[in-house]
Amino acid sequence: MDDFFEVDEKKKTVKFINLDDFSIEDLEKYKTELNKEIVRVNLEIEKKGKLKSTAEEYFN
Repeated sequence: MDDFFEVDEKKKTVKFINLDDFSIEDLEKYKTELNKEIVRVNLEIEKKGKLKSTAEEYFN
């Protein structure tokens, strides 16, 4: 993903990129990388949800 944009580590944000500068091939690669990132984020959400449920069961 670092091939496509810069990350501001302090703010935990991604700097906006101009898609006009991308070729069709670059856009397809970028889309593939974004889809991989979405999968990674969904797995992390699921993991944190399970941890939260476990903690709630423990404290209730």
